[in-house]
Amino acid sequence: MNILLAVLQGALWLAVRLGLLLLGLLAVVLVLALVILLCPFCADLSWEEDPDDPEGWGKVKIRAGALGLTFPVFTWPAPPPAAAGQEEAKPGFLARLWGRLKGKLQARKARKAARKPLKQPAASQPKQKAKLTLHRLNTMLEGAGMLTRAAFGALRVTRIRVFMPVTGEDPAQAAVAYGRANAWLYPALGALSHWIYMDFEELRLVPCIDPEAPRPLGRVSFRVSARALFVAIAAGKVLLLFEREKVLDVFL
Repeated sequence: MNILLAVLQGALWLAVRLGLLLLGLLAVVLVLALVILLCPFCADLSWEEDPDDPEGWGKVKIRAGALGLTFPVFTWPAPPPAAAGQEEAKPGFLARLWGRLKGKLQARKARKAARKPLKQPAASQPKQKAKLTLHRLNTMLEGAGMLTRAAFGALRVTRIRVFMPVTGEDPAQAAVAYGRANAWLYPALGALSHWIYMDFEELRLVPCIDPEAPRPLGRVSFRVSARALFVAIAAGKVLLLFEREKVLDVFL
């Protein structure tokens, strides 16, 4: 009897420990998901004219990250390759470790696919799709509007710096081009400000009246940030709306 009681106590202790471990793992997953949803993701975009570019496309750089920390992800045009006499940079420890792990995973998937027998697809009746009615079309447009408003509402465009020279063949044409650029730029920014939050650090259109003077180089840079929580909530509402109105049956 004592042995049976000890076994039951041990099993109960083990079940309690496993339950606490599962609850702890679930709490960690929920906290990580909440941090990801609340964490502001950001991207820094910049463009500047390149005097050595004959086509005049300039240089484009994109950095992405989170919590204000960004890392380079894209550069155009790409930097030239290393010279023949120079040694190429060796991949870091994490890159080598990821390459080995990726190779092992691919080899394991290939072995599993080779051992797995081919299954014959079972004959089934084709599922009839729901018809696209005017009411469902209206629901789709309503859902698209909700997602669009949530996406634009979550966006924040900050650290905007615009420096753009305006030139012409002579001073009169430069003045006309400067007035036309102002007439287009400020109304467009006013319209965008109703949809997207924008914060400017610099906004300068510089008329280059003297055609003989050296022309300054134009540059544009800004940071785009957003929190995924608001978009995720809106996406959940849209999915519930589509499920209630049977909109997904039109495509599935």
